[in-house]
Amino acid sequence: MKKISNTEIIKDILMNNLIRSEALKLIVIPILISTVIYSILEITISNRLKELNAAVEMKSGEISALKKYVIQILIVAILTEVNGFVFTSVVQYIYRTMSKSSFRLFVSLPPAQFNKFGGGEIQTIIERKSRSASELIEIFVTNLLPIILKISFTLFSVINNMGSFAGYIMSICVFIYGALTIGIAIWRANIRRELNKAENSTCNKLQDSLINHETIVTSRTVEYEVQKYDEYLMKNENISTKLWRAFYVLNLFQRIIFLLQSSLIIYAGLLGYLYYDLSPSQLLFLTSIVATLANNLGNVGYLYTRYTQAIINARATYDTISEIKEEIKDKELYGFKKNIKFSKIFFNYENRKVFENVNFEIKKGEKIAIIGKNGSGKSTLMKLFLKFESYNGSIFIDDINIQDIKEDSFRNLIGYIPQNTFLFNETVKYNIKYGLENVTDEEIFSLCKKFCLFEVFSNLENGFDTNVGERGKLLSGGEKQKILLMRAMLRKKEIMILDEPTAALDKESEKNIIELILEDKERTVMMIIHNLELVNKFDTILYINDKNIQKFKPELVNRQDSGKDFSEVVDIKI
Repeated sequence: MKKISNTEIIKDILMNNLIRSEALKLIVIPILISTVIYSILEITISNRLKELNAAVEMKSGEISALKKYVIQILIVAILTEVNGFVFTSVVQYIYRTMSKSSFRLFVSLPPAQFNKFGGGEIQTIIERKSRSASELIEIFVTNLLPIILKISFTLFSVINNMGSFAGYIMSICVFIYGALTIGIAIWRANIRRELNKAENSTCNKLQDSLINHETIVTSRTVEYEVQKYDEYLMKNENISTKLWRAFYVLNLFQRIIFLLQSSLIIYAGLLGYLYYDLSPSQLLFLTSIVATLANNLGNVGYLYTRYTQAIINARATYDTISEIKEEIKDKELYGFKKNIKFSKIFFNYENRKVFENVNFEIKKGEKIAIIGKNGSGKSTLMKLFLKFESYNGSIFIDDINIQDIKEDSFRNLIGYIPQNTFLFNETVKYNIKYGLENVTDEEIFSLCKKFCLFEVFSNLENGFDTNVGERGKLLSGGEKQKILLMRAMLRKKEIMILDEPTAALDKESEKNIIELILEDKERTVMMIIHNLELVNKFDTILYINDKNIQKFKPELVNRQDSGKDFSEVVDIKI
């Protein structure tokens, strides 16, 4: 796959976040105009200083010249800070919108694609893309553009006041200054990476020693551990010294360049190469404008380091996101009418075959119990139907391949309760009605009463407003499972996929809840169960065994050991 270039990344960020945004244009265009104005004014402060000096020498118009000088400095200061004050909202807005769009991209991925990424990896990608986009825009608009403008206006002003030869000298010095600064910045960046690795190693060594404190004390190896830790610290010390020495070397060379620049221009004036003979006013002008230029070029190294880091982060995220293929799906489903078909399904998990040429059909309204040994593929079968895993073969709903159905249309048909009960760090009520903002409290209470769960939630510390904690850690397994059940039932989906939804419930609650789930004749249910006492409540059994699936009626299951987990009972009469 062709990698996107740095230029294309920058163009994409600027186009999508600034140029194509009408709202941001209303802010950015005035900021750009203001930047041009204050850049011109900042450079021409040297002219005002020159005029002030001449007025003082002539003892005429000193107050007027001083007013112009002070007012111009004040205007530059105000425009500079107002630009930053206003543009920071643009930077933060871009950070937010990039985070939002990246988050939407990942959470809207089909699970099969989503599962290719780790949670930490996704978090890092979102953070890096958002930060790199906002930083690159900030660098170009508020840092690089003013520097380019001020260099240009400085050269123009020097040529206008002192001649083209002075401008030629200054141009060469600015070029050498920039090249040297960027070169040393690259050198320091490599040292910084080396230091980061050394600091990580030192931190790991420190953690290792602290964790094994008792072993160190009982083994009487305190001095040995201190010596080992000091070896890591010495490496950090040497690299840090090298890093800071590079900084001071850079400062020295920058000072030398500006010294040579001023000296050469003054020497050229003494030799008569400038427009006018050198005067105190011109020397003051030169000193002032060189100081202004030095002040603006002082952050070039830091700016280049920021740019390099931002473009590295942007490239990493763009390369990753470009690998995400957006599949075009055009089929809509407005309801479930006939059947679900699994046709020639093959699925491998890593190097292990799970399903081999699986074929079966489920009719609308059919209640299916899925049974089989632990690890046989019961949960996997559900994940294939839910498009959580990639597979070979075809699965159809009403003769339409599920891979061709639009995601929203497909998900709108299905209610799902996973085996692992993860909840949001919110209230019980929030978790039950999640995604259904128009549902009233009365509807929630009524549903819970129907399933005899109203008192379960009411008796919690704050009733339905009780916070469940991170991933529901403040609730028992049974309470978490009941919340997921209520969430699924509240949606009233035509197809219900239930992965051991009652595993954490007592036998009586399990029996009552399953009867209520199965009572709707129009609802199609696929449920994994382990308790053989429950199979007679279903229309059909899917038995998963030896990479295949057998379908039969409940009465063919030998329930002489009813009540046991199915992993212990595999005697089935067909």
